[in-house]
Amino acid sequence: MRCPVCRADNDDATCRRCKADLSLLFDVESARTDALQRAAYFAAKGDGLRTLQHAEAAHHLRRDAESWRWLAVGGLLIHDYPLAVACWKHASAES
Repeated sequence: MRCPVCRADNDDATCRRCKADLSLLFDVESARTDALQRAAYFAAKGDGLRTLQHAEAAHHLRRDAESWRWLAVGGLLIHDYPLAVACWKHASAES
């Protein structure tokens, strides 16, 4: 994780360079990872609505190509093809 204060890369909840507390950022990233894992779980079950629900939760925490891809998968599963295509375009642009 990159420290927002000094931009140092870190693997711990306290910045190695400036000693900033990064624990909240690690908590947000953990919640996002959990939401993406849940989106994958429900996609494997074929549950498009829950896939979208968890993909949106992850997307609200941090937008990137991965969250856009899971939103596209959710769109496909609920047969909302315009949503799926739009999300896939965003995912491709961010890759």
